[in-house]
Amino acid sequence: SAAALLALPAGPLAGPLVDRLGARRVVVIANLLRVLTFAGYVVAGSLWQLVVLAALTFWGEGLFWPASSALVAQVADDGQRARWYAMDRALRNVGIGAGGLAGGVLVAWGGVGGYTAIVLANAATFLVAAGLVASWRGSAAAPPHPLREAEARTGYRAVLADRAFRRVLVTVFVFALCDLAFTVLLSAYVIDTLGLPSWQPGLLFALNTVLVVAGQTVVASRLEGRGQPRVLQVAAAVWALSFLLFAVVPAAVPGAAIAVLTVATAVFTAAELLQAPTSSALTVALAPPHLRGRYFGLEELLWGAARVIAPVTFTALLAGSALLPWLVLAGCCGLAFAVLAGLKPATAVVAEAKEPAGA
Repeated sequence: SAAALLALPAGPLAGPLVDRLGARRVVVIANLLRVLTFAGYVVAGSLWQLVVLAALTFWGEGLFWPASSALVAQVADDGQRARWYAMDRALRNVGIGAGGLAGGVLVAWGGVGGYTAIVLANAATFLVAAGLVASWRGSAAAPPHPLREAEARTGYRAVLADRAFRRVLVTVFVFALCDLAFTVLLSAYVIDTLGLPSWQPGLLFALNTVLVVAGQTVVASRLEGRGQPRVLQVAAAVWALSFLLFAVVPAAVPGAAIAVLTVATAVFTAAELLQAPTSSALTVALAPPHLRGRYFGLEELLWGAARVIAPVTFTALLAGSALLPWLVLAGCCGLAFAVLAGLKPATAVVAEAKEPAGA
């Protein structure tokens, strides 16, 4: 969308802000920005105003995710960061599910007024979140180490000079497309291409959410101590398998189609459970503490690019052939698998080994 495109610079901008101001402050700023944008939706009266507000909302998200990831890295114990990222993701899915349910109830009962209640409730939750983070005085509030300002001047040039991280960025973009495929592509594929009932995608989304909430922290705890690049290779292979399963759904037999879609969704979710916390922990391991914001900022840039590209690309591929988007995604997973083969497990922990205590 135009709003997502306008917000692409938010991630790279968030990086220097996190490295200079601290992750906690940027999280507060991002939440306050979204308080203003959601409150603004109530009084917006034209299309251009909605586009501006949507772009600013995306800017808030673009600032928030690098800062939030850096904040988790700052407060989590060494060796347990994947578990913290897993908990973060599980709670996020709980929030998405609860928010979707509450939003549906508000619209059903309140009509147009329900939409107003939804945006005001969103503004209120962001305000509460900003207040909680601003008032928190945990280890995230510790002052930066003395070399931080001087080191931060190395900027994105130092980040892009990291050959291992350049490989990781390729996988970030691929995995972002994989993740977005489920939400962007699935409904059109199931309803329009396969001709299945309109309620079927909702059940698949619910299955995915339940599995993430129930399994994310368990999987992350089992993965502790394992080489992150190898875990991500397994995730790429599992994702490729799920896409091949989606590609061979027997449309002519509705019962069998639903069964294959259910299995494919479970396999897809397994790949998510492996990838999401591991990818964040790998980035932290590679990033020097004074450049974490910039590392996560580049990741957010690629996620933003994927959000812009995915809807148009997946729609065009699906229009060409029902198999095409799934085969392209499986091929992208093969690329990620090959790129990760060049990363040694030792590379993924060297930065943490050099990190000063209490940084």
